[in-house]
Amino acid sequence: MKLRLLLALAGCAFAPAYGFVPSARRAAASLPSNPAPSIGHQPAITLAPPTRLLFTPKEDGDAADADKPFIRPALHNSTFFRSLAILYALLFAIYQGSAAPSTALEKGGRFLVLSPKAAATVHLLSFATWFGTVVYTTFVAGITMFKNLPRRTFGSIQSKLFPLYFRLCSAMIGVQILTLTRLPDILGKASEVSLAIAFVTTLLNLLYLEPQSTRVMFDRYALEDDGKRDSDEYKGKAKAFGKLHGMSSLANLAALCGGVVHGVRLASGLTGLSA
Repeated sequence: MKLRLLLALAGCAFAPAYGFVPSARRAAASLPSNPAPSIGHQPAITLAPPTRLLFTPKEDGDAADADKPFIRPALHNSTFFRSLAILYALLFAIYQGSAAPSTALEKGGRFLVLSPKAAATVHLLSFATWFGTVVYTTFVAGITMFKNLPRRTFGSIQSKLFPLYFRLCSAMIGVQILTLTRLPDILGKASEVSLAIAFVTTLLNLLYLEPQSTRVMFDRYALEDDGKRDSDEYKGKAKAFGKLHGMSSLANLAALCGGVVHGVRLASGLTGLSA
């Protein structure tokens, strides 16, 4: 029964993330088929075609983009793979028994001046900020911008957004690790390992994967402007970008799964239950 409930929740929570943008057929049915009638000397109001409103517009002089996608979606970027990974993290957190934390982390908590109540408050707020930011950026903001913005506009926004995103996430995870040492009901191997994985993968994105992906992306833009889209140099850049983007997405998913595991342990501690 518990497994069925988790499967249903995973499907309902993450499968509709791609449905924020309605299909062209549903959109066409919802739009009037004829332009609005003119009133007096006012010109008729003509609505833009549904595909122009709902899907990525093409840029001027970029007609070849339809046949040559900028990047091919990786398997781990699919809704099914992400839902499966998050479901596995939920099951792991629920069914694995609690274990004693490392002595190093326990000793580190002695130097934290916050009281247990203050530490719990800071910990909960930092977890909510981090986990909510990851879910919104991964499943709502990123998908919506990808489907509705021109390719280069989307890339430029992401190049400014992602550094701030990874800095915020790194800071919030670091705060959680520090305050975790003052929470004996939550402190355990599951939370310790999950937060450590999330912290390392987020730092990897912040310090290497995201900057390199952005650099290669703008190199591809420059080659496109020079008319070298069919050159070997461009193909090499495309391959490098696909590899970096795939690793970055996978690292972000690993951090998200770490947040799911810690969230379950956090809930168990708050309710006084042992999972």
